[in-house]
Amino acid sequence: MPYGVDGSDKSDQYFTMQGQSVYRQAVAKMAESTARVLELAEWPVSMVDWLVCHQANQRIVISVAARLGIPAARCLINIAEVGNTAAASIPLALAHGVECEALRPGDHVVLTAFGGGLTWGSTLLRWPEITCES
Repeated sequence: MPYGVDGSDKSDQYFTMQGQSVYRQAVAKMAESTARVLELAEWPVSMVDWLVCHQANQRIVISVAARLGIPAARCLINIAEVGNTAAASIPLALAHGVECEALRPGDHVVLTAFGGGLTWGSTLLRWPEITCES
């Protein structure tokens, strides 16, 4: 609703979110999407070295991991340091994994996200050898 329309409920002018419902959907869809991509690749969950989720909040990440049977220690999480950075959260978590030397060449990594517009997706990769030139 445009601002200043006579008779309009002013709350119609602002974006609102049903937090608990979105939380439940995020956990369910990221876990389902991850399970599906693992199935397609024929990777058992035990093969996953690192789970890297979109980091809207840490509770979602831990819940997705628990639903998949992945220990929280195998999640790359840096939300406490950077906050919710929206679309940058997965790349920043991967950079964190490189900085702290958690990611090793050949590691099996799953990326999963749930975001704006209630969209979701997952992919997996083998972590490459990365060399930095000065």
